[in-house]
Amino acid sequence: MQMKNDNIKFKLIKWHFYLLSFILLNFGIEFFTGYRLNQYMTIFFKLILYLSGTILFFKSIRPFKGISIYFSFYTISAVIPGLFFLLGGIFLAILSSVLLYPIYPKQVEYKTQTITIYDRFQGFMSRCCSYEVVEPKAYIFEKHIGFLNIEKPIDPNKDEFRLHNNTIIYKYKIDKSIRDTTEIIKLEN
Repeated sequence: MQMKNDNIKFKLIKWHFYLLSFILLNFGIEFFTGYRLNQYMTIFFKLILYLSGTILFFKSIRPFKGISIYFSFYTISAVIPGLFFLLGGIFLAILSSVLLYPIYPKQVEYKTQTITIYDRFQGFMSRCCSYEVVEPKAYIFEKHIGFLNIEKPIDPNKDEFRLHNNTIIYKYKIDKSIRDTTEIIKLEN
């Protein structure tokens, strides 16, 4: 029975590090080329990575091995945000923000056939209205185009965005008036 458990544990460790390598490869390709897996597939792989890391932490804690320290990161990254929601406090908020950064899902603020605009997660004390603009490619990939900083939150019902020559044409209504305003915004890389 012990031999079977060790074999399962070894396979889980192997798949955990294959998945970690795949996620790091995706990050490297995005860094150098701008192309990456779409956000939904990436978060799915990251959640499996964190789940396998948590399981492996509990499987490797007895007898204690050095690799348990690595796997403890996955468990701590689940416990600290839970404590923050229960107890509150600025210290736990900062720790939660740092630990959740790698797996925090991007929120879609605006989507059309040609572009998707995600809210840019920069921690709990970040400035308002910073977004990431991507272009969907072949259903499972997307290409990073740039970052967009505007002065107000996006309202998908009233705002309109179009990509034209690496610039965003941003059309919005001023207050409750009938008048539309159009801005051309250069994207930051």
